[in-house]
Amino acid sequence: MNKVLSADLSHLSRASDYDTSWAARLINEDRSLAYPHLIHWLTKRQNPDGSWGGRIPYAHDRLLSTLAVVLLLGRLGHRQRYHEQRSAAERYISRQAGDLQQDIEPTAGFELILPALLEEAHGLGLNLPYAELHGYREARAEKLSILPTQRLFETRTTALFSLEAFGGSIDVEVAASLLSDNGSMVDSPSATAWLLGQFSNWRARFPQSAVYLKESMSRTGRGLPVVAPCGIFLRAWVLYYLYGYSGSSSDREAKSRPHYDYLCKHWRPHGVGSSPFALRDSDDTSMVLLVLHRAGYEVDGSCLLTYERDDHFAVFDHELHTSISANLHILEALETLPDKDRARVRDKILSYVLDAQEQDGYCWRDKWHASVYFATSHALMALLPHAPDELSGTASWLLATQRADGSWGEYVPTAEETALTLLALLHYHRACRSLPREPLRRAAQYLLLNELPFKDDYPELWIAKALYVPTCVVRSIILASLSIYQDTFGDLIS
Repeated sequence: MNKVLSADLSHLSRASDYDTSWAARLINEDRSLAYPHLIHWLTKRQNPDGSWGGRIPYAHDRLLSTLAVVLLLGRLGHRQRYHEQRSAAERYISRQAGDLQQDIEPTAGFELILPALLEEAHGLGLNLPYAELHGYREARAEKLSILPTQRLFETRTTALFSLEAFGGSIDVEVAASLLSDNGSMVDSPSATAWLLGQFSNWRARFPQSAVYLKESMSRTGRGLPVVAPCGIFLRAWVLYYLYGYSGSSSDREAKSRPHYDYLCKHWRPHGVGSSPFALRDSDDTSMVLLVLHRAGYEVDGSCLLTYERDDHFAVFDHELHTSISANLHILEALETLPDKDRARVRDKILSYVLDAQEQDGYCWRDKWHASVYFATSHALMALLPHAPDELSGTASWLLATQRADGSWGEYVPTAEETALTLLALLHYHRACRSLPREPLRRAAQYLLLNELPFKDDYPELWIAKALYVPTCVVRSIILASLSIYQDTFGDLIS
């Protein structure tokens, strides 16, 4: 518990191949590489199948990350030492181009970024399956059709997070005027690095942005993370699990107080984003409202109503895909809304979420996470007070998909998915219907025997422009599940 609360709750701790490739492109005014060590680091990270990206084989993440690094190496084409790695990566992209449909959700901005990178690759003469991926031009057009294209880079929209997708079609001077006070382009390291690369004197022109990149790299010890900073997001989620599902104590309250103070300091009546510099969104807003409300703070969630649509709640304005988990979090934060709106919001979210079930009505998927267990576990917990009779099939499906070693995992066994599922089943067991004890015990033992609560090397399952892992949040999920298990059964073996 102390290790979670004493961790850096402002930044992610792991670098992303995709974002790092954009920093590796940057050059100094004398045409030398600004960060030559990043080339070496990236080339050491190629997977045996020729790809780059997270350890979970999520097709959108692997293909986009691989393409970004291939383009980097292609720009260094005179260096024959990278020829074999480029060729292996090109073969990987050709093999996997047809696998994108296996993922339910694309990575953030994928439909904008992929066509732009393919156009660059074509200009470099790279051997890629352009025809097979041509359909993403239509997806890009669909996304652009819902964005305010006349003012796309004159105001802060979600397109800024994928700024690298618009090379050659925007006024970079206008875009640069939208840099945040911390030097970033809405907390996207890759978008920030791309923008700086459009100016030969970027260090002198944008010193705060240069510091932003340097500090982001120093925090990971290597390259750039997928988002930085994210202090509101990390604090809200850690507090959501540690204090929403594992009880409280005077010691915990004392250690958590600075984090509540941080959330209060950065709260705004119109809502918040993942950091004080990010675009505001309904998910971070509802999570902050929820954790502050649980802790006894007076909060007003009226701002959530600005995200209300005909049949659901959006996360951002102008979004193409919505989020199950974001709607569930608004449902959990229902008591922060004005009394007159609660019944309507409740009914709308229940209808939307229940209609979105998959697997014969047993599970859910979400745009922010690669695993089916993420949205399904959240749904089981959030829907219990409102629709308990609709959830017996979900609980049975979760029990039926447990692995022999006590774990859960859609791709491979993971501590995160195991803890999420255990937490949801325990919640259901305590609030709705008794479940068999043995599967729950085996899950708790899996987490303990592998010393998983304080590992640093969890697989990346969360979705941004690439997959990532918020380590402190995963730890809080594990600790919450073990805490409620012990509170329920009292038979943990250390």
